[in-house]
Amino acid sequence: MAATADGEEALRVERAPRSKRSAAARTRRLARSLARKQKGSRNRRRAAARLARHHAHLRGRRRHLLHQVSARLVKTHDRLVLENLHVAGMLANHRLAAAISDAAWVELARQIGYKQTWRGGQVLLADRWFASSKTCSGCGHRKETLSLKERTYRCAACGLIIDRDLNAAANLATWATRHTAQEAGDRQADGPVTNAHRRDGSGPRTSADETSPDDVGTETQTGHPA
Repeated sequence: MAATADGEEALRVERAPRSKRSAAARTRRLARSLARKQKGSRNRRRAAARLARHHAHLRGRRRHLLHQVSARLVKTHDRLVLENLHVAGMLANHRLAAAISDAAWVELARQIGYKQTWRGGQVLLADRWFASSKTCSGCGHRKETLSLKERTYRCAACGLIIDRDLNAAANLATWATRHTAQEAGDRQADGPVTNAHRRDGSGPRTSADETSPDDVGTETQTGHPA
């Protein structure tokens, strides 16, 4: 979920592909098939190749979605703020680990970072302890507790009823505006977000999974299932 400081939704990924979870049965079947094969045999090499292709296909699906999301964000906003989430600690929660791993938050943040650099934009990291979910984006009132199962934020102070993720995203956008204004002093920090594409196409491609400055947002090819 992404939003502007006034609570306007900028981007929502409704159904992200649950690559690992949806393919768990096939992954287990291919892994068991590999384990049953005799070491050093041709059949074992074939089984290993099938499992490797399967994992490559899952990575490709996830990477394709992340490139689409990151490209759309950097093309339409010259300033983005991300939460500095303690992902490693969150993965310790076994009930959330699979969903967090599938979401690939760290990889999404990495893609947004290098693409925004190419386009001359700015990426800010909100403090890990910033209560984006518990704070009302309308009046600033902060809840003492907010469980994960509560998907709608209801403010006891001003009566605002808003989607939990939209509320958190709006709070992050407001934090970015204030943070930028403080750094800039009396420079005007408000105003419409503009496209900040760098025309020189500078910025090296740092890994095989990254797009180039000229093809940011283009579709990437994925592998095919075995």
